[in-house]
Amino acid sequence: MLDFLAENNLCGQAILRIVSCGNAIIAELLRLSEFIPAVFRLKDRADQQKYGDIIFDFSYFKGPELWESKLEAKPELQDLDEEFRENNTEIVTRFYLAFQSVHKYIVDLNRYLDDLNEGVYIQQTLETVLLNEDGKQLLCEALYLYGVMLLVIDQKIEGEIRERMLVSYYRYSAARSSADSNMDDICKLLRSTGYSSQPGAKRPPNYPESYFQRVPINETFISMVIGRLRSDDIYNQVISIYMGITVNLADAWEPYKAAKTALNNTLDLSNVREQASRYATVSERAHAQAQQFLKEGCLREDLVLDNIPRLLNCLRGCNVTIRWLLLHTADSACDPNNKRLRQIKDQILTDSRYNPKILFQLLLDTAQFEFILKEMFKQMLSEKQAKWEYYKKEGSERMTELADVFSGVKPLTRVEKNENLQAWFREISKQILSLNYDDSTAAGRKTVQLIQALEEVQEFHQLESNLQVCQFLADTRKFLHQMIRTINIKEEVLITMQIVGDLSFAWQLIDSFTSIMQESIRVNPSMVTKLRATFLKLASALDLPLLRINQANSPDLLSVSQYYSGELVSYVRKVLQIIPESMFTSLLKIIKLQTHDIIEVPTRLDKDKLRDYAQLGPRYEVAKLTHAISIFTEGILMMKTTLVGIIKVDPKQLLEDGIRKELVKRVAFALHRGLIFNPRAKPSELMPKLKELGATMDGFHRSFEYIQDYVNIYGLKIWQEEVSRIINYNVEQECNNFLRTKIQDWQSMYQSTHIPIPKFTPVDESVTFIGRLCREILRITDPKTTCHIDQLNTWYDMKTHQEVTSSRLFSEIQNTLGTFGLNGLDRLLCFMIVKELQNFLSMFQKIILRDRTVQDTLKTLMNALSPLKSIVANSNKIYFSAIAKTQKIWTAYLEAIMKVGQMQILRQQIANELNYSCRFDSKHLAAALENLNKALLADIEAHYQDPSLPYPKEDNTLLYEITAYLEAAGIHNPLNKIYITTKRLPYFPVVNFLFLIAQLPKLQYNKNLGMVCRKPADPVDWPPLVLGLLTLLKQFHSRYTEQFLALIGQFIRSTVEQCTRFQTTE
Repeated sequence: MLDFLAENNLCGQAILRIVSCGNAIIAELLRLSEFIPAVFRLKDRADQQKYGDIIFDFSYFKGPELWESKLEAKPELQDLDEEFRENNTEIVTRFYLAFQSVHKYIVDLNRYLDDLNEGVYIQQTLETVLLNEDGKQLLCEALYLYGVMLLVIDQKIEGEIRERMLVSYYRYSAARSSADSNMDDICKLLRSTGYSSQPGAKRPPNYPESYFQRVPINETFISMVIGRLRSDDIYNQVISIYMGITVNLADAWEPYKAAKTALNNTLDLSNVREQASRYATVSERAHAQAQQFLKEGCLREDLVLDNIPRLLNCLRGCNVTIRWLLLHTADSACDPNNKRLRQIKDQILTDSRYNPKILFQLLLDTAQFEFILKEMFKQMLSEKQAKWEYYKKEGSERMTELADVFSGVKPLTRVEKNENLQAWFREISKQILSLNYDDSTAAGRKTVQLIQALEEVQEFHQLESNLQVCQFLADTRKFLHQMIRTINIKEEVLITMQIVGDLSFAWQLIDSFTSIMQESIRVNPSMVTKLRATFLKLASALDLPLLRINQANSPDLLSVSQYYSGELVSYVRKVLQIIPESMFTSLLKIIKLQTHDIIEVPTRLDKDKLRDYAQLGPRYEVAKLTHAISIFTEGILMMKTTLVGIIKVDPKQLLEDGIRKELVKRVAFALHRGLIFNPRAKPSELMPKLKELGATMDGFHRSFEYIQDYVNIYGLKIWQEEVSRIINYNVEQECNNFLRTKIQDWQSMYQSTHIPIPKFTPVDESVTFIGRLCREILRITDPKTTCHIDQLNTWYDMKTHQEVTSSRLFSEIQNTLGTFGLNGLDRLLCFMIVKELQNFLSMFQKIILRDRTVQDTLKTLMNALSPLKSIVANSNKIYFSAIAKTQKIWTAYLEAIMKVGQMQILRQQIANELNYSCRFDSKHLAAALENLNKALLADIEAHYQDPSLPYPKEDNTLLYEITAYLEAAGIHNPLNKIYITTKRLPYFPVVNFLFLIAQLPKLQYNKNLGMVCRKPADPVDWPPLVLGLLTLLKQFHSRYTEQFLALIGQFIRSTVEQCTRFQTTE
């Protein structure tokens, strides 16, 4: 019969593809379960209030028109719904496709079973497939994987979340309307079961059988599979169903009477005691044996080849013990609310003399033992044929030489010529040479016969008296023995070791040993080399999901391998993170000693003061801590480059990433904690907190400078890269508040899986520290309470006339947060200005263009002022009449304009500071940027004068890239920036003109300071007012500005004319 898994066996290949697909689906479900958008959980009240009206469960399907009409009735809900759609459609679609693939899987399996019954596969029926070893295995796996999929979905993606995602997909996706959409079937399969993975949660009635019955499966097939399993499988009380997902059968089988009765015999306390005691004994014996084998020089090639069964039995004993103890003592295997299970677990812990440290040591030694044996066998397998041929050649040559000895040609002490022995030894030489490596069975049998013949010839021909001949015979027998040993090196031993050493059951449980592993490394950093074998043992778990995918030549092999390998590498990183953590703990002590205890030695020093400055105690302490850091570094670097799954783990990179991760964690926390402000504090806490944070950041910076040579890393490079990443990520998250389409963590170019930037719970309206810093600066420079003196770059309190802050603030930010911090602050201010300008345009539409009275006033005024070159007669009456009629709109107008102006002043200050520090610290960069900018502008101007001259093409990113550099170096003018795109607005110039002259009575001219506020009770600050107006006008066509200036010119001329006429009359 044709091999069931042969490529031309359609029946075998079809079920193999289904099983391969099942493993890939489970990997995708596990991967996606880590990316569930928090908003779908609706956990906190804020999310419920904001999104409760646009995120629906399956109750939506009872009356979708009603829900949609509620949405359409409220424009703000429509807007929120649209924003939600833009931000979540991509991830919701990915989840839907995963859910769809689960449904397709069971449909494909049912179709395959129908095809078997209908005879589509010639000479194959369900019975014949189940009789075949591979066929039986694959059919069982196919059904088992479907059950695993459903359980994984219920455990990792809760029912309510599934329903909300499916409804969102239904509402937002165009695919739902397609004829081939099976949305209804997917919703029926994956609707909420009522199951909760929370500890202590009650199990829903008829769960999980009612869940499994949602898509009917051929009952004959299920009963036949169970019939086959009944005779094949053996269960423990606690089992791993897939990649470390554990189930306690005592709990799972509770509703099923027959199964429960069968299990009760096993769970009898006397039986539990007996099993636990047995495993305690086996554990001690197997562990002692493994430790004996691991002693230096014990595992030699000859010993291994002579004791393969003994070694495998030891390995089996160790692995079975680890499996039983790990599964039956795991916290996840026992419901804390189930008294009986708790009692059984306590019994196991007592009678097995369970000690997690001893079990961990057993795992460590077993992994090491397994690793050494595997490496030896791989080496021996690779050299097997070459060694066999060498031994054959040596043995044959010894026999030829002996034949020559008995020929009398080669004189040997006291050996007479013997033609019979000569011929016999020549024949033996030929027989040895004729042994065939490819026919190992025949060669092995013949080799044994040759060894016996050589023993007999020595005995019957009285050759013992000649030591040289005896030696030749003994050597040949030895080579023949080696040939038998070598021919017995088979790949089956490696396969057995792989099966016996499977650790997939501990894929999740291994995390319970993390703290023990880390403590071991902290005490003895060289422990990392032993852990390497444990990580490699854990990597063998990847064979379980990848076997069928590989056999089916599926394109999913790479993505599934990457997922599981990535998970394992993340765990390795987590364990080894103790090294950077310990290094940083020592580092902080070093910084404290260097900063506070060790006095800097002056350049000139009296010799009698030398002892005072020696400070041997603190310096010895620094040396000791530095040595400890070096030891930790050495520990991780002792772990060789290791292939974990398909990902190569380089210890040097691992160390660097660990140091980066610890640095990011500590710096991010320092920034978060250091920039929290009390808005009621008088004076502001801003400068003191910046100075304090600056000292903390300087400490980190200095420590990095100090450590880099001891751990062989580029300290300054790492510092700049990670600090810039932290700040840019926080700026990005803060700016998300102003974006309709948010940048999610998994889309961010600054966030990283291996070196994550921590997120902190917001303490006010700001999301991050950069938002709090920006809002605190805006608060203390508020134009309502302060006035900005442009000549001094300083803000003064309007009432007390005391200095509030000055340009020194931006120097302090530069010292604390660096160029990245100032640049990020500038970017955030840009977003805020855009938001203010958009709000302003909405306000303009609302209070001016929709107000009939205001429009009539503006129309009358424009008629009175036309033409603009003329002088307005009775100007005071006309102007102030229009101001009086529009008085109600100016308060909101003034606030919006001054906010924009205030932020523009701040942007100017930031640009000045950036430009100053760029010229000071990087004069060549500053000069190069300025010259390139001038050259580009000159070329662009030349192109507009003569279009035949070159101009950057649309796909050329030069202008975009140079802008980023120029803004980072402060070589730009914020007042020239276009923030928003605008349409034509009627009456825009005249409204702005009226607004300006309406504010003039609140101001007075000061010879030294220019325009200042007349009364603090009615605050108006001239610089932000002017810059706000200027920014606003810049967003529109230049003719609006020209018209605005023409109106001001007319106002000045008319006012002067009226005053002159009035004086003349007097």
